[in-house]
Amino acid sequence: MKKHDYDKILFRLTSIWQRLREGEILSVKDLAIEYNVSTKTIQRDFNERLASKLPIEKSGHKWKVKEGHSIDKTLSFEEDLVLDILKELSLSMGSTFSTSTNKLFSKIQNRHETPIFSKIEIEDISNKTNIIKNIQESIKNKTQVEFQYKDKYRFIEPYKITTFDGYWYLYGNDILSNKLKTFYIKDIDSLNTTNKIFKENPKAIEKLRLAINVWFEPNKDFFEVKLLAKKEVSKYFERRPLNSSQLITKKYNDSSIELSLNITSENEILFELKKWQPYLLVIQPKSLAKKILSTSREFFDNQLELMI
Repeated sequence: MKKHDYDKILFRLTSIWQRLREGEILSVKDLAIEYNVSTKTIQRDFNERLASKLPIEKSGHKWKVKEGHSIDKTLSFEEDLVLDILKELSLSMGSTFSTSTNKLFSKIQNRHETPIFSKIEIEDISNKTNIIKNIQESIKNKTQVEFQYKDKYRFIEPYKITTFDGYWYLYGNDILSNKLKTFYIKDIDSLNTTNKIFKENPKAIEKLRLAINVWFEPNKDFFEVKLLAKKEVSKYFERRPLNSSQLITKKYNDSSIELSLNITSENEILFELKKWQPYLLVIQPKSLAKKILSTSREFFDNQLELMI
């Protein structure tokens, strides 16, 4: 779930929560129209997210606060929901993280069960806890780090610890080559912190912010890509943009849409095109269209050979 979708859900749930708190009796049908979602989505909001946290009950197709109860909590509903999601997310980050975070979240929330289930798989990096802790401190203090990475000793200005597709990376500037790079955290060894100060690099952070996956190339300039999302998949790109630069430039009567976005690497968008074949197509640049066509042909030949 990306921030764009997450913000919409939080806005809807906190708005409903506030109206219940003020004593309104809410119609599922009316809420679905108001928030431009299905009645099933609203029912799921009440059944799976709201009813487990709030003293509310269903009466016909409407929901209200139970007689003799009121909604008044130390934590706001939004804060409580965020904690639930973070608690569930921690389960996929390894036993060390999970044990520590669950104790913390349970202490904050004063309960142990959560109705939230998050199917987000993140690799276990519990054995790198000390390295991550030192990197975090260096990022905060804007000081360089040094470490062994594969066959080389690296001198790095650390900018961010980030995840791509569930794998953890350090993103920063390689001082010797003066290039922005990502380093797979599990391959980092013998890390040492230093007192050498570095300056912030806003452009580097912007490259990371717009990255779709680890195949982005932060040392290259952005270029525009134009895509056609066929009707079969268009709704997914409307719900969750590939990155924050994505614009819907045209809508067709059959619900297909044209998209425009800025990226740094053809390999970065090729990864996404393969996931959405055959319904996501390239309009521009032509070089990218040729690459995905060549890849598709290779896949077809290999698959055909395997089936014969």
